[in-house]
Amino acid sequence: MTEKTVPSAQGGAPSATDRPGAVSRILADETGMVDAFMAAIAREIPAYANLDARQLAEVRSIIVWTLRRVLELWSVDGALDAEDIRMFRGVGAVRARDARPLAAVLRAYRVAALAFFERIGERFADDVSVRDLSALARVWLTVLDQSSEAIFDGYESTGRILSEDRERSLRGLLTDLLLGRQSHAGTLRARLRELNAELPSSFDLMVVSPAGAAATGPDAAERAAALVTAALDARAAGEAADLEPTSLHTVVDGVGVALVKAVDVTLLHRLAAAHDLTGALLTGVTAATAPRDHRLAVHGLRHASPLVWTERRVLDRGDLEVVALVTGHPDADPGRVCEAVLGPLARDADTRRTLDAVIYSESAPTAAARLHLHPQTVRYRLRRLAATTGRDPRTPWNRFAFQTALLASAGA
Repeated sequence: MTEKTVPSAQGGAPSATDRPGAVSRILADETGMVDAFMAAIAREIPAYANLDARQLAEVRSIIVWTLRRVLELWSVDGALDAEDIRMFRGVGAVRARDARPLAAVLRAYRVAALAFFERIGERFADDVSVRDLSALARVWLTVLDQSSEAIFDGYESTGRILSEDRERSLRGLLTDLLLGRQSHAGTLRARLRELNAELPSSFDLMVVSPAGAAATGPDAAERAAALVTAALDARAAGEAADLEPTSLHTVVDGVGVALVKAVDVTLLHRLAAAHDLTGALLTGVTAATAPRDHRLAVHGLRHASPLVWTERRVLDRGDLEVVALVTGHPDADPGRVCEAVLGPLARDADTRRTLDAVIYSESAPTAAARLHLHPQTVRYRLRRLAATTGRDPRTPWNRFAFQTALLASAGA
């Protein structure tokens, strides 16, 4: 039997069967109610306080739709359908694309719900019975629960896709940069702007390759690059600006390549030893120098002699310049070798004379005699040289690198 609407003799609130009438009266205040929602959201959630006109209009339209849908479901004791869920899922996807924080998006719905019930209490206390108000609260909470789940799912799914696409695009940019296909500064800035990213003014560039048994399989270089990038990324993240990718890695011509904001050299050497990797590290790389630096690193990795690898797991710029010079690589430059090997001591005449004497002498005392110096002075200079360059001139490869640097500088 259908219940009739019977107004109270004392002018009380209508019964549950008068909900459509209550909905009409509430919606007559729609503009003021939505204004209250928007003001509360802007006040309570910082991410919504600085939206532009287009974004505010979009938020307002979603609020209007949600308000009308909640009241419609309340009036007929209904529930969200599959189309509603798809709509909320779409909201989550759009919010992911414009990078609005998910927590702020979900909170906006809760703030709007609170503002709604405050407005109902202020304006419609005499139009809605306690039973109707309880039913309305159940409907709104149910919608809030289901919409939050749908928004979360849409946001997370789209976020994963966007992250993968952005990572893929950044890898493509890195490849173009290394291969010299990204030579125009304006084009590079435009691509970075599209990806909401910035390159640091300089970065560290690594090439890595598995050695021995670890080199098997087509994905070996990718695994090696991913391994060192992941391990080194934590330190880099603390030194990067907001839009700077802290690390990127890819594979170019079968060799793993990684760009990292700031490499922990000690950790890199430990990783190379622990995972049987060989590699090369170039610091202070810029977008302009990246193509040559990459070519030097890959060439060094592939053409360094066994003499080199018996002493070093990771080649530095000095090693790479020497290998390029003695193997006739097109990028070899004798003028760069001395500074790459000796660093700041390349311009120290005393260090260079001492090193030259040591290379062509059997011992420090013999070198000291040639220089008319005390042997302790020679030893002190050699210790300073080793501390500054990381090279001990008593080992075969380092001795050769020093000798090549001195010869190259003499003929430059």
